[in-house]
Amino acid sequence: MLFAIDIGNSNIHVGFFEDDKLVHTFRLGTDKNRTSDEYVLLLKSISEFNSYKMSFFDSAIIGSVVPAVTPILQRAVEAVLNVTPIIVGPGVKTGFPIKIDDPSELGADLAANTAGAIYKVGFPSIVIDFGTATTVSVIDETKAYIGGAIMPGIQMSLDALQNTGLLPGMAADKAVPLIGKTTKDCMSAGVIRGQAFSVQSLIDSYNKTFLNNKCINTVISGGFAPAILPYLPDTVEYVPHLTLEGLNAIYKHNKVNSRRK
Repeated sequence: MLFAIDIGNSNIHVGFFEDDKLVHTFRLGTDKNRTSDEYVLLLKSISEFNSYKMSFFDSAIIGSVVPAVTPILQRAVEAVLNVTPIIVGPGVKTGFPIKIDDPSELGADLAANTAGAIYKVGFPSIVIDFGTATTVSVIDETKAYIGGAIMPGIQMSLDALQNTGLLPGMAADKAVPLIGKTTKDCMSAGVIRGQAFSVQSLIDSYNKTFLNNKCINTVISGGFAPAILPYLPDTVEYVPHLTLEGLNAIYKHNKVNSRRK
């Protein structure tokens, strides 16, 4: 079995793959102050609580956008699984060309999302991840990642408005009107519906300019995807664990039995 770990700014998402199928997931809070020993305890106890013994796993992969946490999780994985994990980064095969100015700049999350989209829906395609930040990735008809956009995430934007001191705090967890009649509704309409309009405009522009209007695959994922999905076209496909699926796809391109002797 494969032990896949997606280290994000807010959460660490863990997934177990058996015969290419995602069979279990759980999340931990990302904490730079935790030691590898603490992560060992968390990974082992949560996994075994859900009936997955450490002996089940013979391989692991880590994708991370938090460099300070990466080596800590790497040591934890090596200790708890007795395997050497693949770390997504320069030198690791992704399964697709990277056509940007400096391919080494492509984050592990964007690489995994791209690999996951290619695996799940094909190409050309456009991928939007609504996480701490909202990222948009474009995959052309040659299966190449050609670039995209990054904008503040939904909760980040709501928090920024709250920090003005005059606007109420809120979370992205309720129905959003097209036009607000209260301050909170105006905030959610501006941030959530506003981001939906922004993303849809990017999708239309990318499709017309870079994909010759051939893109029929638009995939969204991330923690805030359910909040924004109702305000996007019905053709958009929601893949809840896209990053983990992508880590599994990348692992298959670099497949080795990584159990340590």
